[in-house]
Amino acid sequence: MISPAHQNDPICAQITPVGYAAVTVIRISGKAAIDIVARHFKPAHKLTKSPSHRLIHGVFLSQTGQPVDDVLLSVFRSPHSYTGEDSVEISCHGNPNLANRILQNLLQHCRLANPGEFTLRAYLNGKLDLSQAEAVNDLIHAQASKAESAALMQLHGILSHHLQGILERISEARLRCELAIDFADQDLPQIDLVDLKTRLLGLIQDTCDLAARGEQGKHIREGVKICLAGAPNAGKSSLFNAFLQHNRAIVTPHPGTTRDYLEESISLAGFPIVIYDTAGLRSSTDEIESAGIAKSYSLMQSSDLIILLLDATGNMDSMQAGIPSDLLPKTITAYSKADLLAPSYVRIEHAIYCSATLPDGLEQLSAAILQHLMLSEDILSQPLITNTRHLAALEKCNKALQQALYALDTEAGFEFIAFELISASHALEEILGVITPDDLLESIFSNFCIGK
Repeated sequence: MISPAHQNDPICAQITPVGYAAVTVIRISGKAAIDIVARHFKPAHKLTKSPSHRLIHGVFLSQTGQPVDDVLLSVFRSPHSYTGEDSVEISCHGNPNLANRILQNLLQHCRLANPGEFTLRAYLNGKLDLSQAEAVNDLIHAQASKAESAALMQLHGILSHHLQGILERISEARLRCELAIDFADQDLPQIDLVDLKTRLLGLIQDTCDLAARGEQGKHIREGVKICLAGAPNAGKSSLFNAFLQHNRAIVTPHPGTTRDYLEESISLAGFPIVIYDTAGLRSSTDEIESAGIAKSYSLMQSSDLIILLLDATGNMDSMQAGIPSDLLPKTITAYSKADLLAPSYVRIEHAIYCSATLPDGLEQLSAAILQHLMLSEDILSQPLITNTRHLAALEKCNKALQQALYALDTEAGFEFIAFELISASHALEEILGVITPDDLLESIFSNFCIGK
């Protein structure tokens, strides 16, 4: 974590990917950032006199006054910038050598930004709260459209505004308790206990609802781990390839082709999915295959969902015993190779059939996956928790509210109710970054890339 003495230092970094490109962008932010760039820019007076949010074309000069590159400067004056500080973004030609020479000249007057330091400064300068700052990184690393939408909603402050509303309601309830404590010895009307209980019940319900949606939110942000399991030749690798829409796994008619697992990321109806193709489950004396089967069971344990494939053309009950009983609640059974069934075949009612070759062969299975995980199209229509840290803080808030209700029901005293309401407020403030220890900020922003 940067010490307070260095939080206003001018910093710079390349904010576009390293490599050859049409354009490379370098950002500098902090005290005297505009003057630093002006030392290396011709015409300098256009930059120093420029208002915020202007583009200026000119030449970037070396320390010795030699031209380095034609550049376009984007000027942002405090507080109207991403960081809240004076900031300049230098767009140069996308040659890594040119970008490095520009950086080397800037670093004579400033230091290289740490990972996430531009966004950290935006947070410290009140441009973003902590949940919005975390959403910046989520948006960069989102693996599917729903994850992108969830991160953008959080960045726009939809979750923050909702939590602020809950915080205000907790504060109102606490204020009533504190007034009852302060004026207990005066002849004033007593606090309305029925109203206070109604307020607490409403807060508990709202935080419970938000936490319940948070489990689905975590799936959106982190991705859902799905393990394909079943006997050898049940069609796992073919289904794996069908989900990926290209031949990633080797498919042969010989049992035991898959010795180790394969892992790929896909998007299913906009939701990020990590899918595993595993070794067929059977008894084997082959040491390598046995190791692969053991890994299959390990992946089944750690996955969010197991798809047990049964060959619709063979013995469909042969592998039911292959799934440990404790994993059955998160298991979907599907019958594969549906394209090979005879027209006279009578399908089992409500069973899931799939095919790796038919154009609509994955529709029924895909719908079952989304339904099982409660991932619906309208999940983003309400404020959504997607972060494990946020969810843990929300659960702390809910627990404190439950304790406040218990204190009210048992007539423990307004002091105890107010104490629990303060704890509930602090838990939500952890999400927003109102109260945040430095080690937490270090943990969060160290996961950002340099330049963001």
